[in-house]
Amino acid sequence: MTVIDLGRVGPAGDNSVGASRPGPLRRSPRRRWLVTVVAVCCGLAVTGSARPDPRGLTPLWDVPFTLDANSYQLAGDGIVVLDRPTGRLTAHDARTGAVRWSAQADDADGLAGVRDGVLLIRTGVTVTNKVVPEGSPFAREFTRNTTAVDAATGRTLWRQPGETVTVVDDHALLLEWDENGERARRIRLVRLRDGGTIWSRDGGGAVSLATDMTSGVRAERVLAVTVRGRAEVIAMTDGSVVTSGTLPRPGVARSEDSWSVTLHGGQLYQDRTVRGRTTITAYEIDTLRQLWSLEQPAGGSFGCGPVVCVSDGESISGHDRATGARLWRLSAVAGVYPLTGGLLLTDQENGARHTVLEATTGSPLGELGRGLPVWDSRGHLTYLIAGTRQPPGRTSVSSVDPASAEVVLRGTVASAQSCRTEGDLLTCVTEDNRLAVTDLG
Repeated sequence: MTVIDLGRVGPAGDNSVGASRPGPLRRSPRRRWLVTVVAVCCGLAVTGSARPDPRGLTPLWDVPFTLDANSYQLAGDGIVVLDRPTGRLTAHDARTGAVRWSAQADDADGLAGVRDGVLLIRTGVTVTNKVVPEGSPFAREFTRNTTAVDAATGRTLWRQPGETVTVVDDHALLLEWDENGERARRIRLVRLRDGGTIWSRDGGGAVSLATDMTSGVRAERVLAVTVRGRAEVIAMTDGSVVTSGTLPRPGVARSEDSWSVTLHGGQLYQDRTVRGRTTITAYEIDTLRQLWSLEQPAGGSFGCGPVVCVSDGESISGHDRATGARLWRLSAVAGVYPLTGGLLLTDQENGARHTVLEATTGSPLGELGRGLPVWDSRGHLTYLIAGTRQPPGRTSVSSVDPASAEVVLRGTVASAQSCRTEGDLLTCVTEDNRLAVTDLG
């Protein structure tokens, strides 16, 4: 439904607001046809194509950490770790590991993100079970409450009903679901620091809420859609209705059917899959005027910077946003992710070889080789990690310049499951269940 402008960390973890918030009618897995991590990094090999950097890497500190029980968030010059089973929050100095504060966050399930020194926490996560006609049981997970904590002190700033949809400037957009997590009760925009209400409106029974997913674009519209396709476009500034209309009914009859709505670059895209056929329709967001539509076997659409990408299960193609005309098509592709000035392509061989593409033509600009991408909080590709043959049981770290496709080998760290980066710090969850912090120099 939405990607949040709150410190996106890529596929490594759960620290993007809304990362675990699928719409209640999206029966199939969410179609984030981004970089697909399908290979374990220890199964990859350093190819030797990256030239070494003599500065190397400096290990700083580490603490016990497991992906299924813990989550963490970089917050300024600190790192906050949540132990889910106990609800204990611990803030560490990012460079020394020294504990700055520790606080109890009852009912906490994950760290949603941080902005302007305010840490948002998902609390009261609820799972409901349901069976759709002609389908099998499925679980629906949603967040009942959001808690805001001062990242510098651990002091609770506010706790309110609703999950965080997005953060714009110093405001958070909250969506309060009904008891079953199927219909929106209320939509509110609140101040990030004190939780004060900017505007509040009835949820109108919406089953889907979307904001613009384009990286670096300020979300100015909120799209609310009901199960019968009634759509309202809401201004983020004051909660007023910009326009309204009815989209083709998105309701589904079988578990194999699905639908989704997304916003990219000021346009609305609706994907509807019924009996194995997917219809993708583009609309102008401020008028809901239909721009174009195409039909294909399965698949779906997603934003690719200046173009919209469409997957049909066998290939990914780039289409003109205004007309829907296909500009390029690539087969044997596992995923595509927008970069500044281009696209990152991941192959299907094992999901670990990457190529930088020109977005409007699909032409290759450079090969990055093998490895798993490491992203910073702004969604920028910064490094690649890969398992090593020599020395064995380590993970290599190489810096990446997507514009020139230059890859520079920086050194190795302990065998890692996933990594993130922020400034000159690299944080990795290791194979032996540690959160390890390394100075990149």
